[in-house]
Amino acid sequence: MSHKVAIIGAGLAGCSLAYELSKNENLDITVFDKNSKIASEASGNYAGILKPHLTSDNNYSDQFHTLGYQILLDFINENKDNIEICSKGVLHILSNQRELQRYTKIFAKRDISPKVAILINSTEASKLLNSNTNHSAVFYPNAVSLVPSTLCELWLKLSKANTKLDSELVNISKTDTNKWMLSFINSDYEFDAVIFTGAYQLFQNIKYLKDIPVFSSHGQLTLIDKSVDINITAMNGGYIIPNYRNNMQILGATFRDSDDNSYDVRVFDNNKNIDVFKNMFIDKMTSDIIVIDSSVSTRCITTDHMPVVGKLVCHQLYKEMFEQPLSKGYPKSKMPNVIYENGLYVSSGFGSKGLCSSLIASKIIASDICNNESIVSIKLLESLSPQRFWIRNFKQSGC
Repeated sequence: MSHKVAIIGAGLAGCSLAYELSKNENLDITVFDKNSKIASEASGNYAGILKPHLTSDNNYSDQFHTLGYQILLDFINENKDNIEICSKGVLHILSNQRELQRYTKIFAKRDISPKVAILINSTEASKLLNSNTNHSAVFYPNAVSLVPSTLCELWLKLSKANTKLDSELVNISKTDTNKWMLSFINSDYEFDAVIFTGAYQLFQNIKYLKDIPVFSSHGQLTLIDKSVDINITAMNGGYIIPNYRNNMQILGATFRDSDDNSYDVRVFDNNKNIDVFKNMFIDKMTSDIIVIDSSVSTRCITTDHMPVVGKLVCHQLYKEMFEQPLSKGYPKSKMPNVIYENGLYVSSGFGSKGLCSSLIASKIIASDICNNESIVSIKLLESLSPQRFWIRNFKQSGC
């Protein structure tokens, strides 16, 4: 008998999960989304940037996002004819002195393959930018900018998942047979396993997620007519993605305050994106910039800027079991075993790194559901765990 799995959310995280889980013939997969089409929220942005995330100490964030970058890049290279790619190569201009020092330290301490990233001088950066700059830069030669919705469409096409759109989850409850009853506005379904891959609002509505500390950050993208001659994505406080459909270019992205939840398109935000763009191409600005369109979406962000990926637990039970031993500094040998909710997972909180996070997160969860060995270390899994925030709070309460 097949194992029934529900995926809540049809963005990058949900569609990549449908693809990964479909490799197991014994799973019956359904993807639900409250919107009328897939990739309707942040995953529906005009385009996104896939690049590594480097640190001097190769910390857990670096390990996760850089491995995720490589995993997705390999998939893209194998399927590039079915994915809308805007440009190859990303140039990060280091006009900020702290950024320059940080990357100089990274390249001094680590042996980074030139296929991943290269630290270049201002002359080399000017050639790639096709504009004069006095600043050094990091060049990611194999990084790409692409249209995320085409990636979602491909993952679903390659999967064997059913898709139910216009289906907003309103409640989840455990049945007497230890399964999960999902209640939508017009129907109920029973599943063996459920993975939450939705955005910020889902954390506010679902009881198994509401105690995980995430916050939202709205951002606006600006679509302009071609204004400069460039074939790579360039970053410096913001970014420009070239070669987007019909010779357009994308400028982004603003970060609004966490309590600013409006989806209104604002002239002020467009002007911020345009100002950043102009500063990158100060010697090329000879004509007016024509704004064609704008879009606003929300990022789901965690307090430590690592995503939440893994099994879920009941917060109240977890607190009862772990608050005292953690606050009193009990040794690991005296800690109780974690009691996870059977078949309940989350894959979200990717912030602005949804592209390099989504496929690796899906592989991690698929490995657990299918009882396969994880592709990452136990320590890295712990750094992604939804319970990590509570552990820190419990430890701090005993200080």
